[in-house]
Amino acid sequence: MDALVEWTTVTPDPAVIEVNTAPSVDARDFLARSRAIYATAADEGLAPYRLYYNGAVADSGGGGQITLGGPSPDASPFLLAPRLLPRLVRFLNRHPALSYLYCHDYMGSGGQSVRTDERGMDTFDELQLALALLERDPAPSPEHLWHGLASFLCDAAGNSHRAEVNIEKLWNPFLGSRGKQGLVEFRALRMQHSPERATALACLLRALVAFLACRDDALPLLDWGRELHDRFALPFYLEQDMEAVLGALASAGLELDEAITARLRLDEFRHLGNAELPGCVLEIRRALEFWPLLGDAASPEQGGSSRLVDASTARLEIRLRPRPGAGPDWQAWRIATCAVALPMRPERDREGELKVFGLRYRSFVPGWGLHPGLGSQTPVRLRLSHPDLAEAYLVTLHEWRPAGGGYPGLPDSLAEAANRRAERITVERQDGVDAVAAEADPHPGLNGFYLDLRTRDC
Repeated sequence: MDALVEWTTVTPDPAVIEVNTAPSVDARDFLARSRAIYATAADEGLAPYRLYYNGAVADSGGGGQITLGGPSPDASPFLLAPRLLPRLVRFLNRHPALSYLYCHDYMGSGGQSVRTDERGMDTFDELQLALALLERDPAPSPEHLWHGLASFLCDAAGNSHRAEVNIEKLWNPFLGSRGKQGLVEFRALRMQHSPERATALACLLRALVAFLACRDDALPLLDWGRELHDRFALPFYLEQDMEAVLGALASAGLELDEAITARLRLDEFRHLGNAELPGCVLEIRRALEFWPLLGDAASPEQGGSSRLVDASTARLEIRLRPRPGAGPDWQAWRIATCAVALPMRPERDREGELKVFGLRYRSFVPGWGLHPGLGSQTPVRLRLSHPDLAEAYLVTLHEWRPAGGGYPGLPDSLAEAANRRAERITVERQDGVDAVAAEADPHPGLNGFYLDLRTRDC
């Protein structure tokens, strides 16, 4: 083998076609290869996403992992700069957007790209020590670097293929030459819907590696606690965190081109629809949910290697924005559900002021899952009222067609899927405003970022 030979493998996998492309020398090459692969897949009737009857859009079921390394193992940036990998682990810990914003649907402690801080406090404490010891060594060997981090860059069962950063081919002595390639795989990436978006992510990761390779400081790990899955389940906070990442790159002279950042900011498939109200707009998005792995599902005694999860819990993000030219009275709008007023969080983004909050609910009753006595909690109803108006508005998010009945078939395009998502949101004007509980009152399932409707009897 030499530099004149390249390998791209195409393998049938359950429900997907797995393509492992030959290495690219730069982002331009990566984009050209990706466009060719996407075009060939489209010619064969394949797509990098799945469309559901109700207009929801999901990833294809496979992953969009990106691997970085060098033209040879010795030229890998992770081995040339041995402090790079520990600082990458620290940076990922501090920026959950890199773990969740572009991730597939199944994430969290039982998912396909487990973060180092999703495995419990004991592991987190040991990771802090491991990083400190590596930083103390002025020139750790490649095997020492791999050995020091391999036990943390894996899931709870020790599977490195279910970690957000996979280093099994960095310098793994147990895999012989195949494991000593200086490679680091980023697994917290779904199959992107376009080659341009995939390339934008490759550019982001390359810039991040360059940024961390030049840093002299070692930022401390953050113990996010429950905030990791509470705050960062909401797309708004992931987007804000990504802006912080882009800002850090720009401050270091590694600012990404506007065309690249525009691709990174796209989030059109999480947006379900809007409700137009006097002086403001209510935006509803699909938020992240961390599906639990069910007990005994992965037990060797059961035979096989399948993993059963409960995907029946869904999460929504609600954003309330003023319309252009609206006065400060838009702040007086109150949103309630199940007789609980949501303590909307005042925030600001690139478009201006807004308020944000989340909702969790059971979207369907699974054949086997958690909480067998809990029924479906759909549709989700939000009541909006304003002290200066004599009427209220009932905004309802339906999981299916509001009028009932089946769809004629799967959406025939992304545009048709967007139309189906939008029509699932209905708005009704109601006379009179009923009193609802005050924001300060304690309610089961209510925290600073979401209300869990599964705790409510309504």
